Amino acid sequence: MLAEVGAIPPGAGGLLYTPYLIGERTPHPDSVIQASFIGIDSIHTRAHFARDVLEGITFSLQESIEMFRNEGKMVDTVISIGCGAKNDVWLQMQADIFDAKVVKLQNEQGPAMGAAMIAAAGSGIFDSLEQCSNVFIKEGQTFKPDSERAKQYRSLFSIYQRVYDQTKDINEQLQSFRS
Repeated sequence: MLAEVGAIPPGAGGLLYTPYLIGERTPHPDSVIQASFIGIDSIHTRAHFARDVLEGITFSLQESIEMFRNEGKMVDTVISIGCGAKNDVWLQMQADIFDAKVVKLQNEQGPAMGAAMIAAAGSGIFDSLEQCSNVFIKEGQTFKPDSERAKQYRSLFSIYQRVYDQTKDINEQLQSFRS
């Protein structure tokens, strides 16, 4: 399903997805808001929708990163784990949207690795989690933001940020029709 997303340029042909499938938590604590595709056109293919879903999810993550940055925290590197870390197009998209370096680990099994490290440090095999991470966590490929795509995504992100406020009332009105 994701094989063709790299051929679709940023912005997915004017399609915009908000990933509120079960409401939203950050930065909008709202259980009523629902996902939406905005800008659907007859030119859009499955690849456009797939790319747009990846962009929408990444924009949602960008909202959290932006909250840290607004509090004066520097976010210049993001470590990507899990199944999403297997898709290089998505990792590059994250670098462009986050305007930060995205690092893919050699082993993307972050939660399992973290649990094993806690157990290893807790049982005394290692003196600290830091010492344990130096042994077990190895960086793989690094993705750096492309300045032109980052600029495009900043513009698109400003549109994405408007969608919640503009669809909140509509979703509240649709609530009574949901089972």
